Amino acid sequence: MIKRIISDRILFIGPPYKNPKGGIAIVINAYSKLCESFNFIATTNMGGTVSNLICFIKAIVIYHYYLVFRNIHIVHVQGASKVSFWRAFIFICIAKLFNKKVIYHIHGGGFKVFSSHHKKAVNFIISKCDVIGVLSTKWKVFFEEEFQCRNVKVIPNIIDYPKENHSNREIIPTQFLFLGKICDKKGIFDLIDIIHENKDEFKGKIKLMIGGNGETERLERIIKEKNLNEIIQFVGWVSGEKKTTLLNNSHIFILPSYIEAYPISILEAMSYHLPVIATNVGDIPEIIHDGEEGYLVEPGNKEQIFKTIMNVLNSPSLLKEMGDKGFEKCKVHLPNNIEKELIQLYNNLL
Repeated sequence: MIKRIISDRILFIGPPYKNPKGGIAIVINAYSKLCESFNFIATTNMGGTVSNLICFIKAIVIYHYYLVFRNIHIVHVQGASKVSFWRAFIFICIAKLFNKKVIYHIHGGGFKVFSSHHKKAVNFIISKCDVIGVLSTKWKVFFEEEFQCRNVKVIPNIIDYPKENHSNREIIPTQFLFLGKICDKKGIFDLIDIIHENKDEFKGKIKLMIGGNGETERLERIIKEKNLNEIIQFVGWVSGEKKTTLLNNSHIFILPSYIEAYPISILEAMSYHLPVIATNVGDIPEIIHDGEEGYLVEPGNKEQIFKTIMNVLNSPSLLKEMGDKGFEKCKVHLPNNIEKELIQLYNNLL
């Protein structure tokens, strides 16, 4: 637990975390459980444009109250690229006007492309921050080389302790699990194409469970049109006990994304001893080594993804070994380890 003497002096900024939807919100939710007191301001309510604008204006007002009347020493901003960056830009500038220490904790696999289009703005805001938090050594090197930044700190993603109960894993068919945003860049529609093209091969052998938000109507329409209801089941956005049940009952986690940073969904799956099929993008190759904790494939390569699925089905004895290796690797992301990292970081700034 991060004691009140430290946590009282920290203000967290980011998306709403109490019913987390998305990686950053999940991280903030986990941090809230580590802190004896938790000061937080949501910069968006994940609604429409007008609703988000009203939320942002309210956040700015509350932010000034905290900076003027509360004993805040550190502002810990969680953000990514695009609109998230511009929100963070404003909060960081205000924090420095009040002479506060700032940690800018950057998530999202798209930040490299975004920063190449907005290099001046990114360079300006990075120069204002006391610490740039990144998710991996690869991102640390990027910021050091691209922006000559010397205050970069790797702050690994955090996951909850697993609530394991593997009693249903003996059931056939083999259950694949996808958790994430329903959109093209996550590769979920590629996966559906693969299943449709090989429906006769897969029927009775696999079950794909899909949890997430995004283009859900498109997903459900395609499943119905291609008559894949026997193989694919969409369960909507999942969290809490529902997510725990899916992780416990599945055999393999699959994430065929085109772009990623350091996916929490993969770490969560590994904590439940699930081998992973994922693409070799972003920081995924730092988490998954091909043939060790799972398999790596090229994004969009449907033939390779199909062959990998078949390889998994034909080598069931490997799944437990891969899952156990993944569990050992993900231990560094559990709360007790991240808590130590954060306490050291905050103490250094205080």
